[in-house]
Amino acid sequence: MKLNTLFTTSKPIIGVVHLLALPGTPNYGGDRDAIIERALQEVHILQQGCVDGIIIENFNDIPFVKDMITREQFGLMASIITLARKETDLPLGVNVHFNDWEAEIALAYACRAQFVRIEAYVNAVVTTSGVVEPCCAEVTRYRKLLDSNQPIEILADIHPKYSKNLVSYTLQESAKMAQLALADSIIVTGETTGVETPLADLKTVKDVVDLPVLAGSGTNLQNVRETLAVADGVIVGSAFKEDGDTRNMVSLEKVTQFTSTAHGG
Repeated sequence: MKLNTLFTTSKPIIGVVHLLALPGTPNYGGDRDAIIERALQEVHILQQGCVDGIIIENFNDIPFVKDMITREQFGLMASIITLARKETDLPLGVNVHFNDWEAEIALAYACRAQFVRIEAYVNAVVTTSGVVEPCCAEVTRYRKLLDSNQPIEILADIHPKYSKNLVSYTLQESAKMAQLALADSIIVTGETTGVETPLADLKTVKDVVDLPVLAGSGTNLQNVRETLAVADGVIVGSAFKEDGDTRNMVSLEKVTQFTSTAHGG
């Protein structure tokens, strides 16, 4: 189970930093420094709240373009991740919507992050961005080409949220495909952000693969113990935010309550 080599705990809690909207996107506020400052504040709060890892993503760039962000967006994300790397020794991850796997691997490599989250890894999906093709062959070759001294792990979604599979593979089929395609971990989610990941889906996937299986949405203070009884880890975003709103600041109180509950406190 490769998660055990990346994280110091057996069932890691990965906190999400939802970046404010980046330049060139509809909701960009015009202040680059504010984006950087907010991101670093959230990194500090998540670390103080005792999460086991942090993933940084451009979630507020809605509506997303598919496949490729702009150079200025890439550059700003690189600055933020580099500064975050100086702020924390926790494992860092990168997620670039929607499915810009090349940017994710490049950012992780250049900024010394250790993992990426890829939504359309083995499934062709239909989203508001259009039809997004799977990228497992390309991303694994690109990772190999860079041949980093610090391995970059691939956390691969199957049946990703906010999308529909173009081909109706079952969860079991998609999970087996992801394992065969060299994913390091598999992410299972509910339909959208904040919607609970069905425990039955987690169990279904765990029954057919030898990889760690993470709950990628909807884990909260009320269900975290139940979820971690099945999942090998959780990725938590909205449950850490004031009022559960991804646009709001991460709350130290919410993070601390969550991690304490998850760890049996």
